[in-house]
Amino acid sequence: MKTQTITIIGLDRIGASIGLAIKKSPLDVTIIGHDPNEEKGQAALNAVQAIDKFEGNLVYAARKADILVITAQIADIQSILQVIGTEVQPHTLVIDLSSLKRLGLDWAKRHLQQGHYVGAVPVLAADYLADGRSQTSSASADLFQNSAFCLMPSPKADPQAVETAVNFGIVLGALPYFVDPDEYDGLMQGTETLPALVSLAMFSALQQSIGWRDMLRFAGQPFALSTLSLEQDRDIAHHALQNKQATLRWLDALMAELKAVRRLVHDEEAEILAALAEQMGIERDKWLDSRQKNDWDERQSPPIERRSMADHLLGGLARRGGRKDA
Repeated sequence: MKTQTITIIGLDRIGASIGLAIKKSPLDVTIIGHDPNEEKGQAALNAVQAIDKFEGNLVYAARKADILVITAQIADIQSILQVIGTEVQPHTLVIDLSSLKRLGLDWAKRHLQQGHYVGAVPVLAADYLADGRSQTSSASADLFQNSAFCLMPSPKADPQAVETAVNFGIVLGALPYFVDPDEYDGLMQGTETLPALVSLAMFSALQQSIGWRDMLRFAGQPFALSTLSLEQDRDIAHHALQNKQATLRWLDALMAELKAVRRLVHDEEAEILAALAEQMGIERDKWLDSRQKNDWDERQSPPIERRSMADHLLGGLARRGGRKDA
């Protein structure tokens, strides 16, 4: 049985871009989209044309899926899995793209009564890292091109389900990269949790200023990008408390650096401050260059038998059917 229906839950830029990438691929499938915000759903259907049908009912959307992709915030994942846990088909592959992988795996084990769960994260292509857009209208088929598709399958995941998830990442233009979920969450403490907490603290500090309204009037891209994490405001507490000790270590390290920068400003150490900014700018350019080339020391992925994505994306998974725990 080949994949006939792919359902995407969450139709912001990520979800809509996934739909566009699938449409650009050789896959002959029907793409159903669901979002609690019907305006996003209609935008994905009509303006962006990333989906073939918008389904406002989460249960109906999940029931029809051969592959079910969840792009919601981590704050919503548990409730989504509770609702669809007994509704997905036994052969359905559930790909959870939420930001905290250990929580997702634990909730899937608890609530997903059938189907096959794989945690994953599609990494943005280098060209899209700094544009700051998250709206449905900013979707692009190459949003993940030549980047990484991080995979963290459930220990009970069927090898055919993992193969399908690998192929799905390739459809998006990304290369598979297997990583331990706890290791991934730990790495993201520095690049996701810390920026979110900085955004929170900075916005709060500036908001208390007498000139706050004028600041808003003239604020530009640096302020908008540096507070972008607040768009995912309901996830910040989950990220900060998932590993409290790691969060505190990062905050301590940041505060030490801020104190050092404050001393440079207080002492009017212009040359040292300029040199530090130049050095960090060079390091940032190196990072972006590596991301552009996708030039990293790759780990060895488990050997997976390749099959035709277009003709047989689900491999033999659906044929065996039956109940399968996450």
